[in-house]
Amino acid sequence: MHAAALALGLAIQRAHAGLRLKLDDELGRRHGIGLTDFALLDHLDSSGGQSALAELMTPLGLQRSAVLKRVLTLEKIGLVARCGLGTSRSVALRPAARAVVSMARETVASICAGAAATLGPSDMDALPAALRTFAAAPGLRLA
Repeated sequence: MHAAALALGLAIQRAHAGLRLKLDDELGRRHGIGLTDFALLDHLDSSGGQSALAELMTPLGLQRSAVLKRVLTLEKIGLVARCGLGTSRSVALRPAARAVVSMARETVASICAGAAATLGPSDMDALPAALRTFAAAPGLRLA
C-alpha cells in the first residue's frame, strides 16, 4: 500500500470537506447560494458569461444531471438562463448574477484568506501549483 499517497488523498478530502461546509454555510446565509452554485456562477463569469452545459461538468466535479439540477435551481431564482437546444445547450449568466458572484467572491476570498493564514509563506507559494498538478493527474481522469 502507498501510505503517503493515501494520507495525501485523505488530507485533501478533509480539507475539502471543511472548506465546503464553511463556504456553503456563509454563502447560503449571505448570498442565498451554495458553494457549487458559486463555482458554477464564477466559472460562467470567468468564461465571458456563457458556457456549454457539458463544459461545466469538469470544473464543478459533477455529472451532467447534477449540473443540470444546479442550473435549473439557479434559473428559477433568476441568476442564469439556458440557451440552445438538445446537445448544444448552453448556460448564460443573467444580469443579476454578476452582482451576486462579485459579492460572493469577496466572501469566499475572505474565508479562504482566514484558512490560508494558518499556512507558512513557503506553503502558500508551493501548495496551489502542487494541488493543480495533483488534480490534473491522469490517474484521476474518468474512463
